[in-house]
Amino acid sequence: MAPTKPTTERKILAASGLKDSGSALANMKSTIQKTTAKLRNLRTHNQSKITKPTTKDKAVNKRERLKQTIERLSIIEEMVDVQTSPSSPSNDEQQSDPVTSSLSAEPHPSLAAHDFELGGSLGRGKFGRVYLARHLATNYVCALKIISKAQVSSQEEEKLTRREVEIHQNLAHKHILKLLSWFHDEKSIYLVLEYAPGGSLYSRLKKQPKGRFSEQQTAAYIAQCASALRYLHNKNIMHRDIKPENILLGFHSEIKLADFGYSVHSESGFRSTVCGTLDYLSPEVAAMMLRPGKSPAFYTKAVDQWSLGVLTYELLVGRPPFEMKDGARTQKKIANFKGKGLKFPLHVSQGAEELVRELLNLDADKRMSLDDVLVHPWVVGHVQKSVQSGFRSFDHMLQQAA
Repeated sequence: MAPTKPTTERKILAASGLKDSGSALANMKSTIQKTTAKLRNLRTHNQSKITKPTTKDKAVNKRERLKQTIERLSIIEEMVDVQTSPSSPSNDEQQSDPVTSSLSAEPHPSLAAHDFELGGSLGRGKFGRVYLARHLATNYVCALKIISKAQVSSQEEEKLTRREVEIHQNLAHKHILKLLSWFHDEKSIYLVLEYAPGGSLYSRLKKQPKGRFSEQQTAAYIAQCASALRYLHNKNIMHRDIKPENILLGFHSEIKLADFGYSVHSESGFRSTVCGTLDYLSPEVAAMMLRPGKSPAFYTKAVDQWSLGVLTYELLVGRPPFEMKDGARTQKKIANFKGKGLKFPLHVSQGAEELVRELLNLDADKRMSLDDVLVHPWVVGHVQKSVQSGFRSFDHMLQQAA
């Protein structure tokens, strides 16, 4: 099923909500201004500028925290002004950290590597590692991705890294990992990321007693992924590398979509660069790899819907649906897929199987839209159970999808 555009009714409701929230936003702005004034009165006079306070200097730490609180309140105040305009983002976007919205295309002017204390390694990527880190001045715990400039020396690799930063820093959604800031020195590029303490979805999957998730767990994860992808697609962004390794889990095991190294912004909606992870490639992309010049030379954002279908199958079964003993066989199996022959274990319900088959439609234009994923009976039924179990965030997500 082709992706559908938001209905007129939904736009009208959004506009109505903005009018109703006008007075609340005005009150919030007033409160922020009063709080800022009080904080400024608390600050001591003749305060010296400290770039890296030590743990022993408690007075400096206190003053620094007050200063940062004022700065954050200023950012929130600016956002309140923006939210009163007709182009205000959706509720999912507004729930993101206000600091994210202040990022620009330029690196942070004062951050440096010595401002962070590094902990253990959280993972390794193509060009570097991700570490648990603590910002010394604020004690803020984050993840620090360190990319070696020596490993991105080619023009193409530099372009990919720059594009990753440019795309990621403009995203603000509760199910997308936040890029808080970035900076660089002579040897490395540093990305300051939101810390996701739950680790990767892949690691969580492998720790399950049966090597797979229950249908309730799977439906909850897929609904959140679909919500994040719908946000990306509405901004004309393709992720192009959806897989369990690129999906992290937050404090409450909520989805945090990450790794935008292969992502691209495309106004036309058509791309021709072959990229992604083999098991999750759509047939149109696999065919471009297997038969270059003899297959359609482009694909659309429907490749993300295909990958979401593969992900759904893997979370339910414990392995990707087209997995073979070697990469060449896997690639050939995907490229030659005719829409039939996909087998499901007996424990997979009919509703789950129907959802996967709709997402794995051979015709990219007919793949189930992300809007339809969020209102699919199998997803809605299981997500409602999750809400009753205490996962309150899903309730709001379903209201937005209705």
